[in-house]
Amino acid sequence: MFVGAKIDFRYWMQKYEEDYSKDVDGKWPIFIDEKGIEHEERSPYFETISRVLQKRGYLLKKEFVRIGKWKTERQTKSYETNTDNKVKNLTKEALKAPDTKKIQILNRLRGVGVPVASAILTIVYPTEYCVIDYRTWRALLWLRAMATKDRLTFASYKDYSDLLDQYDTYGGVHVYYSFRNALKKIGEKRNMTPRQVEMALWKFDEMKGECSENIDGG
Repeated sequence: MFVGAKIDFRYWMQKYEEDYSKDVDGKWPIFIDEKGIEHEERSPYFETISRVLQKRGYLLKKEFVRIGKWKTERQTKSYETNTDNKVKNLTKEALKAPDTKKIQILNRLRGVGVPVASAILTIVYPTEYCVIDYRTWRALLWLRAMATKDRLTFASYKDYSDLLDQYDTYGGVHVYYSFRNALKKIGEKRNMTPRQVEMALWKFDEMKGECSENIDGG
């Protein structure tokens, strides 16, 4: 329902790519290979770590903690309280579960809410998932508010108020899937993944729409 908003998603995606090393500031996700050697994943598209984790079928605690810190360091102490077995068992269960159940299972890990769960799933399945946070959600709300009447106008004041109410609880599971579907629809029109659209929205918000003359025709 968010398709057609006037923003050059590829421009902002490329800005995200350019600034990624600075924005991450060394808090790279890590993975541990079959020989026990630790590697940093420095690509925002997670090409290598995703292959390793998909093949293994679960996360090790050290990987889980670093992915959590990549998303937010505020819950680091909580991440650390999870045992090795709990991380292994719950991430294994989540990766095997149906799409709509994965986040609920990951939420059983201490320190994990929907935003962190979305980060884990995006790193494991970078072409299927995207990360939800206040920047991307806020940018998406702005795009909808700015849309023209033949595209994304609100059907009613209730439609508008309901969407703003979701902003307060954007970490809700049902809100996440609505968010991902919206980004997927935007991406399908531009041959972009939900992750790439999310990157564009994140950078657009961080820069407060600076250079916003870079728009496309929707």
